Amino acid sequence: MGTKESAGRYRWLPFKGAWSALFWSYMAILLLLIVIGSLLYWRANVVVELSVERTNSAMLGQLRELADGQLQLIEQLEQQIANHPKLYQMINTKASMSDRERYDMIEMADELERYKLLTPFISDFYLYLPKSGTMLGPGVKTTPAFLFDKAEQFDEMGEQDWLRLFDSGYHYREFKPGLHVTDAMGVRGDVIVYMQTMPLVDRSKRMATLFMTINEGQLRKMLDTLAEAGGGILSIVDADNRIISQTTDRQRALPFAYADMRGDAGRLEGRSDGEDSMVSYASSRVYGWKYVLELPRGVYLKEVNEVRNWALLLFLLAALSGAVASLYLAYRNYRPIRDLVSVVTGGGSAALARSGPIEYEMIRSSIHSARLTETELRARLTQQTPIIRHHFLSRLIRGYADPHELSPESLRFMGIRFESDRFAVMLVDAEDGGRSEFPADREDKEWLFVNFVIGNIASELAGERHVAYATELDQGRVAVLINFRGTEEAQWPDELAAIGDRLVQVLGDRFGMRLAIGAGFVARDIGAIGEAFRDALKRLDESRQARAGDSRPAPAYYYPLDIEQQLTNYVKSGEEERTAQLLDALYADHADGGEAGGAVSGYFLIHLSSTLFRIVQSTPKADARLAGRLLALGRDGARDQPAAFRRLKDDFLEVCLLWKEGRSDQGTRMLQTVKRIVQERYDQNMLSVGLIADELGITQPYLSSFFKKATGQTIIAYIAEVRIDAAKRWLAKTDRTVAQIAEAVGYSNDIGFIRFFKKYEGITPGQYRASIRTDCSS
Repeated sequence: MGTKESAGRYRWLPFKGAWSALFWSYMAILLLLIVIGSLLYWRANVVVELSVERTNSAMLGQLRELADGQLQLIEQLEQQIANHPKLYQMINTKASMSDRERYDMIEMADELERYKLLTPFISDFYLYLPKSGTMLGPGVKTTPAFLFDKAEQFDEMGEQDWLRLFDSGYHYREFKPGLHVTDAMGVRGDVIVYMQTMPLVDRSKRMATLFMTINEGQLRKMLDTLAEAGGGILSIVDADNRIISQTTDRQRALPFAYADMRGDAGRLEGRSDGEDSMVSYASSRVYGWKYVLELPRGVYLKEVNEVRNWALLLFLLAALSGAVASLYLAYRNYRPIRDLVSVVTGGGSAALARSGPIEYEMIRSSIHSARLTETELRARLTQQTPIIRHHFLSRLIRGYADPHELSPESLRFMGIRFESDRFAVMLVDAEDGGRSEFPADREDKEWLFVNFVIGNIASELAGERHVAYATELDQGRVAVLINFRGTEEAQWPDELAAIGDRLVQVLGDRFGMRLAIGAGFVARDIGAIGEAFRDALKRLDESRQARAGDSRPAPAYYYPLDIEQQLTNYVKSGEEERTAQLLDALYADHADGGEAGGAVSGYFLIHLSSTLFRIVQSTPKADARLAGRLLALGRDGARDQPAAFRRLKDDFLEVCLLWKEGRSDQGTRMLQTVKRIVQERYDQNMLSVGLIADELGITQPYLSSFFKKATGQTIIAYIAEVRIDAAKRWLAKTDRTVAQIAEAVGYSNDIGFIRFFKKYEGITPGQYRASIRTDCSS
């Protein structure tokens, strides 16, 4: 009997202090909620109004995303036609066409068929060619008379009206809403006409007009769907205060003009049709349209009043039920604290009795111990930061960095800070030969020291006025990334030259080094650093030629392996814009128009085609005919190099698109493969990122970056998660020892496994098993 009484006394001893603390805490919280609720009640009207406004803004944002997505298709189609290689030929074709010209025009009409987008939003499009009096569409060649008087009859305008409109001036992204059209089958519909004068690059020459019809019925259907959810009237207004589309059968004027709706989004109050109304609007990011939602004020405040009444009722119910619930929760929520103390102390009732009313202190001590462990891990991670930063800077300078690595959080983690969006890359090469304190036949350790000296002195010189980071690229080659600040942009080239001169002087006088320096300048953003690297490589070669005294007038040729690898990476990453920019820049470097320059540019095109030929060999779903075209480039390119380059550039972008489309499917399969390998082999002690990368035939950095981008966690963390889950199952369902479980989840000894388990779970495996069994017995 004495033992039972003692056990009961021990069980309730710590509960006295904890129950009292929890009870009064809940009572204090309840009192605080009553006071706060009383204050918030008087603010309910404003709060709910803001909630309704956010809902309307979200709906308008959804409309903007949907509509802007369709408008971007117009831009895409416009750019495709504007960049068509036969556009200027068709524009200059006159009415008296030769057979060849007629064939070319029909061929272009067939090619326009490929531009026809699979969307109900765009009904049709034509290119009006005034010199030949032709309307050229996807698979169609006709005349304005047939198109406007036979095929598509507009109620308001005929052939002559359209021709006068086409010839009336320069049409820049001009819309004409509210038109009714009847097609050749007698079907009527409402359309919006879009016009754009071609070519885009020269507004003084209005030689053609892009004519496009947009299905207003599809646009209105999209508005109706959103209007049903919002309970108001949705309208689209352009900069000329014209209503492009509206959800009402009969168009009604808005209470505000386009000029009154300032900013990207907002809300206005006014009167429409004799009643107060609330108008919310958002601006299109494509053509500057305003998406407008108009609600009667009574409808707008209906939800406000309902929410206010419900809030008052719920507050009263909460005040009454909270007093009862606090008593129940005070007792119920002590149980986790009791179990946690039991796990921490590793005992049962006797341990609880010894702890007395200081269980919170014990928990605090355990958390403090865990934080010390975390601090130790952070210190180890800090030691690895320079290595991580070195690899990142090397890839960033070459233009290989992934977008997620350029986030402010990632840069802060690596200790990198940029103060502007203007960058330059300086390449420094230590040349062998000449007087030097280092032997010419240097070993790897000596090269490391050479690179260390160059990098430190270069970063100090550049860092006097700007932000600079140096990294080793190869033996004797160091790259310095310079982020400009403070001075005028016009002074930066002189400052780069001054930094290079001082670096040559300091390293020459002190160490007897002979240096070759190339500085590449870019004035855009962090994503264009790869272009600066390309420019720096070119300047580095020029610097070497100048030092060698080579004054022979040889044609300029520049296509090093680093640039070829950069181009290959852009293509295989699916980056169409960067690929096009790099190709244009390279071609501009070689096509100078002279006789020697023509031979150099032809030689360059052959090398460029060989680069693409190698990429095509590993490109999924590549057209077999493409390889044949590349092999024939040497013959065709000699006759017409600009045309050959344009065809080659189109082929590059086509392959780039194939890689972009294939990356998503390939990435899904590779992610599933990685997870399968981990789940099947987590019990192997040798499982690592390197082992998985070797099995997949890829590099470790690429695999780590890919998995992090796809899942949001590292592969190491995923392996740990799988092993932890397996260990928990073993601990809960078996009586195996900790050492046996450690071996079963891939650890060679139980000491490392216990540390690993406590790091991720906060408790040891034995404490976890005890807590599971305590819960089961309860």
